[in-house]
Amino acid sequence: MNIAQIRYFVVAAQVQNLSTAAEMLHLSQPALSKSIAKLEQELGTPLFSRKGKNVILNEQGKAFLARAWISLRELDNLMLDMQEQNTGAYARITVGIFQADDSFTEHLMSFSALHPEVELDLECIIDSPGEPDINHYDVLIYADSHRFEKLRSYFLKEEDYLLAVPAAHPLAQGDSVSMQDLSGEHFVFINQRRLFIEEPYYLCAGMNLQIKASYMTNLREQHRMIIASGAAMGFVPRGCIRAYEHDPRIRLLPIRDLQFSRRIMICFKRDKHLSPICRELKNYLIERLGLSSEEKPASSKKTSRSKRSKTGGDSEC
Repeated sequence: MNIAQIRYFVVAAQVQNLSTAAEMLHLSQPALSKSIAKLEQELGTPLFSRKGKNVILNEQGKAFLARAWISLRELDNLMLDMQEQNTGAYARITVGIFQADDSFTEHLMSFSALHPEVELDLECIIDSPGEPDINHYDVLIYADSHRFEKLRSYFLKEEDYLLAVPAAHPLAQGDSVSMQDLSGEHFVFINQRRLFIEEPYYLCAGMNLQIKASYMTNLREQHRMIIASGAAMGFVPRGCIRAYEHDPRIRLLPIRDLQFSRRIMICFKRDKHLSPICRELKNYLIERLGLSSEEKPASSKKTSRSKRSKTGGDSEC
């Protein structure tokens, strides 16, 4: 088995047609068929169900494809690392986006446009149950909480939460909502890895609101879809409202009797560990975002909390 065989297999699995795959790979169709047949022989199992020139992955093929993707990604990363070490120019930046918003992403895209040679590796779901390892990231953006209290970071901004309500719900007829209006209502909350539910859940518990946590999800898009279906309502930080505000099935309401917000922080790997291009990104973001001096976050918004349930997780935006 060789790398070329695996790459050929992946392309054939994606397009599901040997003629099309061979054309994309600049091979003859018999050569591609022979390569895949040899791979199957070495693995001791067929990977496709064949219908003429069309090929459909069988169960063994699906399992092999999942591992093939991982292997090729690791190989590509290794080759890039070696190239970077040989040239001395690190052209990849790893950004952990635990709590993102549209404006931050736009700044990243602006920097990328100025440096088209840079590969931005964006990890938008950080699912470690403990404190993230900043050494894995060149840049980390997150909502301040006890999980991150050891990180030395820059305060980015403070943003409030809005209540996302199904448009057909009676509360959607008003211009704002009181927290006391929420008693008995069905809610969807974002969690991750079944460890900590998102912050609004604990605020409601601390206020002894008798809400019904009917749904838990670790995907922002699914959170929006559940609300749009009319099944529940949910809290949305202002930096994440774009998809919600463009959905006619949802109304976004400010919470009038409580200043409920979260602090957004940004942390960089230590300068001595940053490559030149990463230091350039750091300086770019400090200037564009108007960041003040580095600080150690203190998890400023301490809300009353009941004992944390074991079914939940920090939110992903």
